[in-house]
Amino acid sequence: MQIGCTKKLQEFLKKDIIQADQDVDPFYTWSASIMIVNRRRTIVVLHDESRCGFVLYGMTSRHIREIDHIIQTGICDMLEAHGISTAIIERYLQECGRISYTTPRHRDTVAHLNYFCEQVSFFSEVFIPVRQFQSHLVQALNEDLIKIDGEYVDPREKLRESFVEHYPGQSVISRKMAILDIKLVGTSCFRRIRIPSHYSLMQLHWVIQTLFSWKDAHLHVFETEDGLSLDIDFPEYSFLVSEGDWEQSAEAPMERYLSVGEVFEKSKTIQYIYDLGEYWMHRITLAYWEEGTKNSAASCILGMGTIQPQEVDLDLCNGNV
Repeated sequence: MQIGCTKKLQEFLKKDIIQADQDVDPFYTWSASIMIVNRRRTIVVLHDESRCGFVLYGMTSRHIREIDHIIQTGICDMLEAHGISTAIIERYLQECGRISYTTPRHRDTVAHLNYFCEQVSFFSEVFIPVRQFQSHLVQALNEDLIKIDGEYVDPREKLRESFVEHYPGQSVISRKMAILDIKLVGTSCFRRIRIPSHYSLMQLHWVIQTLFSWKDAHLHVFETEDGLSLDIDFPEYSFLVSEGDWEQSAEAPMERYLSVGEVFEKSKTIQYIYDLGEYWMHRITLAYWEEGTKNSAASCILGMGTIQPQEVDLDLCNGNV
């Protein structure tokens, strides 16, 4: 596996740097740089073909001895976060071979690397101090369209397409899906949904708004099963909880990054309250996990009951939301 390093990273790693082999398929090569985020060294790693990347936060000189393992683990975590199956990831790493640190492949890869570093800086305020691999930012850091060969593409989709092309006929995609039961307390209204585990709580909020024909005209809040603030169960996100004002709930920043998978791996049931005046309480329970073989959106698979005073479009229960 070739990793093209910028001069700053070369100085930090203090490793033998060889000339990049331009004939290697960019599917098997990566580029990397180093920057300072919140006064901490941060290694930025980018896949050369898809321009999909990740960061390793809080790197120190003691990490250099294990840098090969740290980078490979980061690559595994990123690929898994984007829906690549474990078996394919293992095969990919075997085909990549041992890591060799090289000069950058060409100016284009450096330009994309610099742009990605700008994206990293934009999210510096929401880095979680205790995490080396910033898993909660993997989607956000790669959601901007970028130009490759004259066309604008989604790096995440480009990554998945690249793996499908290189492993034809294989089960490349493996998405963990949460099957959630949502009951509107005090009514007969019930929905069962299938939602990707990497979706954020904010995305779950929008799914619920659509399912129950709410208009997002009022404040909402997610709580533990006992009615406590959700950041009590997830203290690493507590710094994102704001004082709040009349325009948004205090937990809104946390909801953008805390994923459905993280929540329901820790708690089987949570509560969602919409309209803090009328207090529409929804009890959300994990029914089971399901492995998907496609990069599916959230969908409603079962629905019962209608809502008063707002009518519910039952057709929502037959398709994607």
